[in-house]
Amino acid sequence: MSSIASHSRGESEPAHIARLRDRLRAETRAEHEALDDGFAEMLAPGREALYARFLLTNRAGHEAVEPLLSRSPLPWTDDGRLAALRADCRALRLPRLRPPAVPAGPRPTLPDALGAAYVLEGSRLGAAFLLKALRRNPASGLPVRYLQASSDPAPFRRLIGLANETDWSQAEMDRAVASANRTFRTFRALAEGARIRMTIS
Repeated sequence: MSSIASHSRGESEPAHIARLRDRLRAETRAEHEALDDGFAEMLAPGREALYARFLLTNRAGHEAVEPLLSRSPLPWTDDGRLAALRADCRALRLPRLRPPAVPAGPRPTLPDALGAAYVLEGSRLGAAFLLKALRRNPASGLPVRYLQASSDPAPFRRLIGLANETDWSQAEMDRAVASANRTFRTFRALAEGARIRMTIS
């Protein structure tokens, strides 16, 4: 059972702290890189449609994951990113991509929620870079509300802080990693759905 545990600064870092953080990074790398590779060229000249697909994918992804997080034990508040995504999609007159249905049943466990939030909050690390790149080229005219709303890294740091303060069992760490990988795969599936949706619209 997870419990929030305090550790004084004078103590050495318990092994489980580094293991959870490092496991999330290492054991989701393949799924993370596969997702990122699909959008690697979206800021290149003439690839505006790929940026639009990026927005459509993230909108559907947030619509799928945020409701789960909002009813989980994880502290989660609406930070305006989904509203920003909807505004950016409207600005580009993008078609709607239906998100996966939110499964009914008991609320997600803390490890499940942390793994999913790791994907959503970790995306902030690249948002500031993308925002700066687009601002260097204002002539593109691409909407950046989502990137603006996502460029603060503080929520990701708080999430990692929570992970570091929680005494996880091995099974709970396994669940967190599995949830993160499942969330990355959801976004990859949505990216393919966005590609098809934009092709036929």
